[in-house]
Amino acid sequence: MKNVLKKSLVVLALLSTTASADKGDVYLGVQSNGLSAKYDLSEKMTAQAILGFWGDVSSYTAKLNYKFKKGDHYDLYGYGDAGMLVWDGSRYYDGESVVTFGAGAGGELDLRKFDPEFIPLFVNLELGLSIASFENYNSYSAFGWGLGIHYKVDF
Repeated sequence: MKNVLKKSLVVLALLSTTASADKGDVYLGVQSNGLSAKYDLSEKMTAQAILGFWGDVSSYTAKLNYKFKKGDHYDLYGYGDAGMLVWDGSRYYDGESVVTFGAGAGGELDLRKFDPEFIPLFVNLELGLSIASFENYNSYSAFGWGLGIHYKVDF
């Protein structure tokens, strides 16, 4: 667990450093089951890396969000993702790793809507479907939801 946490922090630090060189918007935070970094590629597209390590299954996910509705303090978006899920196993089964693909939709709210002087903090909610085929882990659900909170970093 300590090793995974160290690797996760290093990857997020590298991602945020690389993204800052382009002067795009960078967001760091928590998404569902782990750490998250987001980078605005354009007005419509956002790339996101999620390193999930809370729970039975660890996940390493890359997402691409497409903003199809942009309001003053909110975005509605669709997304596609790909990643790897890792289950450490149990008393009776060895661990396993599988590739996963998913798609869904979500919304993000800028909390400065309620107070323009507030810090640049964003919350999001997502619903989606994913495909993964574990041989022994039987608690996986193809339907999922996500909740996140991100801080916009000013470099």
